[in-house]
Amino acid sequence: MPTTKNLTSTKLESCHILRPLGYYLIILWIMSTFLNGSILYIFIRYKKIRQTSTNIFIGGLILVDFIGGCFEIPLPAIALINCKWIFAYVGCVFEAMIAYFAGCSNMYMLCLLSIDRYFVVSRSFATTTITPKQSYILIFCAYLVAFLWTLMPLFGWSTYDYEGIGASCSIKWEDRSLNVISYNMTILIFVYLIPVLIMIIANVNVIQIIRERRRNTAMNFSNTHIRHQLLIERRVAHTIGLIIGGFLLAWTPYAITVVVRMFVEENSFPPIFGTIPALFAKTSVVWNPLIYVMRNGNFRHLVPFFAYRRIGRKQRSPDQVNFSVYPYSAVQLPLTIPTRTGDS
Repeated sequence: MPTTKNLTSTKLESCHILRPLGYYLIILWIMSTFLNGSILYIFIRYKKIRQTSTNIFIGGLILVDFIGGCFEIPLPAIALINCKWIFAYVGCVFEAMIAYFAGCSNMYMLCLLSIDRYFVVSRSFATTTITPKQSYILIFCAYLVAFLWTLMPLFGWSTYDYEGIGASCSIKWEDRSLNVISYNMTILIFVYLIPVLIMIIANVNVIQIIRERRRNTAMNFSNTHIRHQLLIERRVAHTIGLIIGGFLLAWTPYAITVVVRMFVEENSFPPIFGTIPALFAKTSVVWNPLIYVMRNGNFRHLVPFFAYRRIGRKQRSPDQVNFSVYPYSAVQLPLTIPTRTGDS
């Protein structure tokens, strides 16, 4: 395995094409670090936010995005700007493992989120469906399974290799050996197809349950509380749908190119064919925190960028309650913006 891969060798794109892609990754790295870091700080700082399973799963998702954004993006960015991979094969394996771990963990966390919302909605918005302790155990299990998938190539089941023009690394997709094909098909089924199927089934059922209860509640105009709760749950479903949609939008083009590369000869496509979808997939580390902040009133008041925009505006009444997107349940009051004393 070569320790350095020249990105401007024959048949590969020139630096004036590669460097803008590197600058794009730098911008992505800054946005990811700031957004995910800010939300992680808020989760750690304010204990109230960590009281429900939905919030805890969101926190686990943001943590993985933060790790991925911090460690998987800088190496390809520097390689693209330098038009050469300068981190040897060890750096290639490190970057591939971080990216792979983040992608697998994200998929499993989105599954947990979808299942969690299905349980909450189908059981009349019960708050004790999944306890905080159980949530942390499930997150640990999701991380552990994702980590095991990333370790297997190090122990001989498939391998890590340079991808596309050599600006990033991943699982070796093009090899036709039984060892590589068996691993690729296994992860395609258990890391992509099955989780996506679970998410679709869970969220379609959530939407159907909410619609049915809205029709039933519409006949009882005196039950304002339930109608209000259904409206909130519909917004939660939309938010989680956006998070899942953003993740699939980022990763599905890459998944399609992976399937093509598994069954079509490598020389049939230019090297950039394997690089552009891989770089686009890295935007997933930005979509989750961005959607979460934009859809959550409390977080817009706590994240510095959004908080500074409110300087000079009319101060809010101390008795005003701000509705948080998460958590939602029929017996839980909306969270107010936490103060700096007594909330941690």
